[in-house]
Amino acid sequence: MKKLRGFNKFDCEAFFNDKDVRVMAHEAWNEYDDGKITKQLGTKYKCVIATDRTEYPGKDVEPDLNAGEKIDVKVPQQPKDYKKFSRITFVNPTASVYGTFQSELSVKADDVEITQPK
Repeated sequence: MKKLRGFNKFDCEAFFNDKDVRVMAHEAWNEYDDGKITKQLGTKYKCVIATDRTEYPGKDVEPDLNAGEKIDVKVPQQPKDYKKFSRITFVNPTASVYGTFQSELSVKADDVEITQPK
């Protein structure tokens, strides 16, 4: 069968609910054609899951299962000022799972909210 991926829906709210995500860096999110930038679409924030308090089903699930995992989130906005390792929250995120082992996550959001450390 074909075009099945379009029917998979990833529950971003449930996934990110019990996670502390931190921003590490950012870069331009660009559109390319033949290896050349044709348009700047916004900002790609490079993040890491600092802690994961999600309760996953199963008996042998390690605590803090996804802590340390990297997440890139693309937003159609200009970059915000932040200090490295500030807490970041995604506004209206959407995501899809991809990859050979379905272990990669592509995330887009309308915007981000960044909480500076004190």
